[in-house]
Amino acid sequence: MRNFFPILGKSPFGPIQAHMNKAYETAMVLPSFFDAFLGKNVEKTSEIRKAILLMEHEADLLKNDIRDNLPKSMFLPVDRRDLLSLLHHQDAIADLAEDIVIVATLQDNLTLPDDLHAPFLEVVDLSLKTCKKAKKTVGEMQNLLASSFGGDEATTVLGMIDSIGKAEYQVDKLVYALAKDLYRREEEIGVTSLLLWQKMLQLVGRLANSAESIGDHLRLMLYS
Repeated sequence: MRNFFPILGKSPFGPIQAHMNKAYETAMVLPSFFDAFLGKNVEKTSEIRKAILLMEHEADLLKNDIRDNLPKSMFLPVDRRDLLSLLHHQDAIADLAEDIVIVATLQDNLTLPDDLHAPFLEVVDLSLKTCKKAKKTVGEMQNLLASSFGGDEATTVLGMIDSIGKAEYQVDKLVYALAKDLYRREEEIGVTSLLLWQKMLQLVGRLANSAESIGDHLRLMLYS
């Protein structure tokens, strides 16, 4: 359907995949961050926070480079606006990782009851697994191009996209359950701490939302 692109110009999919990898790598530092944070290792927490901020900046540089160099030609294999929208949702993953560690370190000595550590880390883990599914799906873009966005490859990718949506739904359920637990223990946690944990929980959940948005945009590309 659109196989003329490799003849007429360089595919943008390689750089977009590189950006997705960087965004995912940024988010994947979060488990180490929370291990240090919940373990009250202030020095390690600060060190990992700085690393995440740097990685987010590197993701921004990649994003800007792609935007500046993405051809405006009619010969792109997919609509330029779709590629830019995909890039935006990929970048949101790195942005959210940055936002999470910033919120976590706004208040000195922010703590969470010990029995809520595991449920919170479960949300983090499943959100990151959802992002990994999105990364793998973006990794199929070159194969989609080679197959003219059809055939068995398209069927495979649609299945991967459906898997992202199912994982995101599971994250939503975990977020809701933990949010209820947090509010039930408002007096124990404290109002300010509750608001910060609720915000972090929301941001972690949005990692999975961004992954789902990536899948949705890839689906649109398949059907456009």
